[in-house]
Amino acid sequence: MMKSNKAWVALLGTFTMAVAGCSNVATYEVQLPDVIELSSLDKYTEANPIEINFWTGFGAAVSQSIEAGITQFQTAYPNIKVTHTSKGGYDNLLKAINLSVTSRSYPQVAVGYPDHFANYIRSSIQLALDPFIESEEYGLNIDDFVADYMPENQSYQFDEQGNPYTLGLPFNKSTEVMVANQTFFNFMAFLDETIVIPQTWAQVRSSGEKILNQMNALEDEDGDAGIFGKKVYYSSANEDYQVLKDGVTAPSGYTLVLDFSAVLESEFRPFSYDSMANFFITATRQWGQTYTEMGEDITKGYIRFNTPEVASMLDYFKELHDDKILAIPISFGETSYNSAPFRGNKSVLTISSSAGVFNNVPSAGAFQVTIHPLPYENASRKFVISQGTNMALFTNRDADKVLASWLFMRYMTTHPGNTQFAVGAGYYPATESGLNSSFYQGYLASTNVNASDKSKIDSAIVNANEYGDFEKGWVKFVDPGFVGSSDIREQIDTIFPILFYGKDGETLTSAEVLAFVQSNLSRYIEAQ
Repeated sequence: MMKSNKAWVALLGTFTMAVAGCSNVATYEVQLPDVIELSSLDKYTEANPIEINFWTGFGAAVSQSIEAGITQFQTAYPNIKVTHTSKGGYDNLLKAINLSVTSRSYPQVAVGYPDHFANYIRSSIQLALDPFIESEEYGLNIDDFVADYMPENQSYQFDEQGNPYTLGLPFNKSTEVMVANQTFFNFMAFLDETIVIPQTWAQVRSSGEKILNQMNALEDEDGDAGIFGKKVYYSSANEDYQVLKDGVTAPSGYTLVLDFSAVLESEFRPFSYDSMANFFITATRQWGQTYTEMGEDITKGYIRFNTPEVASMLDYFKELHDDKILAIPISFGETSYNSAPFRGNKSVLTISSSAGVFNNVPSAGAFQVTIHPLPYENASRKFVISQGTNMALFTNRDADKVLASWLFMRYMTTHPGNTQFAVGAGYYPATESGLNSSFYQGYLASTNVNASDKSKIDSAIVNANEYGDFEKGWVKFVDPGFVGSSDIREQIDTIFPILFYGKDGETLTSAEVLAFVQSNLSRYIEAQ
């Protein structure tokens, strides 16, 4: 059973905080656990537990994995009851917590992105976790967390020596991966072995051009050129492909492998990218530029992307789009994702969140899917965005609730609780011990799985063996969170759609698009 930790209580009373005004030192008061004597949780029982609330923005699928984790936690801590509430989206979660500040009806624990945390810190409800982390009885090994996930939790407030406070712990983590129609690329390699799944943006162009040439040059049984409106059959015995008009019976021994019968030439694009904001932010980094910077405290932040180099980067992708190599959701009449066009053979490469990669898997095994790292511009700048929320602990007058909430938070962010949640929900473990555990390694080695689960496993292998291998040179990053950084992301989400398709019927250059977006973000431009 739990025992009171008097040494930890004493630590709370002596832990000091900086409110000085020098750069990188907190100008908002750092909220530490209340200096109230923490009584033992022994007085709570399974029949009379202490109750805490946990708010998220997850949908039903992820919530199921969270509920499973809560059940496991309550098996270990039967005297703590956790009530989980999903607010139906991250924006709704942020709004709900912001509205609850005045009435102090906010939960004890919640998940959030860096810009969410900036709002909570400004409202003086979010606790710094350092006394918990350093506690002899209730602490944890902060160095066990994946290093790429910690800067976003330690970039808000600093002590007088410039050392960061820890304001959150990593919870559900994913990134972006490239999904390939491997069956299609096997066919292309049969025709031209120089057509490869690209590793660089230059190869996106070269392979894309060759793919379009092959697609238009291929002849069917009557000598009619073009693959669109037709089907591709393969014979393993003959190691041969046949392109046939829709409705034509394939020769004996040939099976259908690719179906372009419902694809128009005008609809097809070899490469597509789901998230317009992630696309712009990642490409800005890959071209050696800066997206945003935090100011002297969490209420101030500035845009840094209006540079000639970023305009040049946009020109590069505008050419890929105009040359019918690159598509975004609006290219296919979609609003958010390219998964449906990809499944329908309107695209054969797509950048997707690893957490939703299974949405790109076609039904009934229509073609084979493989998972790969993102293309990069330069081997010295292999940036890939880190996605997912962190877990935060909020102030409460009841010290018992604070302690109980910390125990829950510690369980859900560390191995094995976090690892089991990650596997169930399609995310990556937040800790090195989780990544290296026999449980997770066994998951990665799973073979008797369906195509959907295989895509999740293959995505996890890319994360572990490519993004997670220091020698491969990848850097998983997230830009600093400050009050208003979500406004900036909302605006830059429009850059590629405007660049590719114009605004109000007018075509804009890359420089003009950047100037337009900047005009809507004037409060985030640093005064000179």
